[in-house]
Amino acid sequence: ESFLYENNISLNTINAIACRGGLLKPIVGGTYFINQTMYNDLRTFKYGVHASNLSGVIGFKLSQKLNIPSYVVDPVVVDELMDIARITGVKDIQRKSIFHALNQKAVAREYAQSIKKSYDQVNVIVAHMGGGITIGAHKQGKVIDVNDGLLGEGPLSPERAGNLPNDALYHWAYQQNLTPKELNNILSKESGLIALCGSNNIKQLIQEYEKNQEIHLAIDAMIYQIAKQIGERAVSLKGSIDQIILTGGIAKSELITKKLSDYVNWIAPMTVYPGEKEMESLAIRVDDVINKKEQVKNYS
Repeated sequence: ESFLYENNISLNTINAIACRGGLLKPIVGGTYFINQTMYNDLRTFKYGVHASNLSGVIGFKLSQKLNIPSYVVDPVVVDELMDIARITGVKDIQRKSIFHALNQKAVAREYAQSIKKSYDQVNVIVAHMGGGITIGAHKQGKVIDVNDGLLGEGPLSPERAGNLPNDALYHWAYQQNLTPKELNNILSKESGLIALCGSNNIKQLIQEYEKNQEIHLAIDAMIYQIAKQIGERAVSLKGSIDQIILTGGIAKSELITKKLSDYVNWIAPMTVYPGEKEMESLAIRVDDVINKKEQVKNYS
């Protein structure tokens, strides 16, 4: 509340609150009313601990005080995977859908609008490239395959390990006597470029790209692995692809986007939406709900 007051925003002028979605149970994409059940799941970290859980908790409490609705839009747990994308070679293990759903769907919608179509009329591959990297196959409004961006899949990123050889991983973890929590922390926060190059600052690393062979090789490997994931998503869409979209902070690097284009431009044309559209998308989608352009979903 103090932040709103400091920015001269009167509480009685607010009609609704839009929040980042945290770790909830798997749900399809959309705008969800924050009810008591969702609030409890976020507050108790029922489905995992993440800073984004706090957004819905704060939003719900404020909305109760102001007697207005609060919503989350396309949380990271959006799960629209086709059944065959879930299967692994271990019977008790299935793939999960945890990704940058809000930004991926926002830029996919923006692209569709640019060609005068709706999101559910296009097939696109979206690569969100930030501290974590997720690449999704969007088929007519549903993300039918995507790598788990929180841990364990996809390309190496500024902070995350990405795909690893199974035998090397379990031998290494055993030799290091790591607990699951310690291993999770290493693979999701202390790996990728920060381990290979000593930094997760892409802008600084790019400045050293031509001068430092280790940095050169690590960034090239990241680009190569992103491109391979884009190729996988092309298979998910059976080659019917309107556009490849690059987004996120790393998409601000022309060196990286150019090298990615060299790998994947034979698959489909490419559009770059650098940075994130998350805050803008939150505002637009909740406004659509208020104006009855989008139907709100219920979390249960």
